[in-house]
Amino acid sequence: MIITKIEKLDKGKVKVYIDQEFKFCLYEKDLKIHQIKEDAEISEMVYRDIYNNTVLRRAKQKALAVLKFMDRTEAELILKLKQADYTDPIISDVLTYINSYHYIDDERYASSYIRSKKDIKSKRQIYAELVQKGIDKGNIDQAFSEEYDNEESAILRAVAKKSKSVKDMTYEEKTKLIASLYRKGFQLDLIKKIID
Repeated sequence: MIITKIEKLDKGKVKVYIDQEFKFCLYEKDLKIHQIKEDAEISEMVYRDIYNNTVLRRAKQKALAVLKFMDRTEAELILKLKQADYTDPIISDVLTYINSYHYIDDERYASSYIRSKKDIKSKRQIYAELVQKGIDKGNIDQAFSEEYDNEESAILRAVAKKSKSVKDMTYEEKTKLIASLYRKGFQLDLIKKIID
């Protein structure tokens, strides 16, 4: 294996290409430690050492840091790792590690997301947001069957947050409330049934 290119990035990082293919990012200090230079040969043993003990270790730390403060979907974690210049094989190894500890679970994420949003957003809006986050439609459907009672009760909860009594509202206030609920993705016929 030949180191064909070392491309400088910012903050002392470099991209290392082996046999014309981008393999991983390192810091300039790592180049010195492992004596990596352009057009030099790199042994399989040194490559494996860098991959496992430097790059993969840092990628795992990055993934854990991303997951530390909030739950993420697998797609969101992959995106964060790609933004940090990790290659697909490294990301795959990180996901294997993360999944072995059940740190990410798209079904659990979908259930939790639905529970937290069902009082303020429509089923359609929540569904679209979960799809955008990269969650499989099967997992979303399963989570909805467990967590979402029905659209009517969600509308009632949303109305209760806006007003104590719909009967005491003026025509203009009702119109504004209907428009607000419709923008949130609730079905117009159900809104009118509850508010009129």
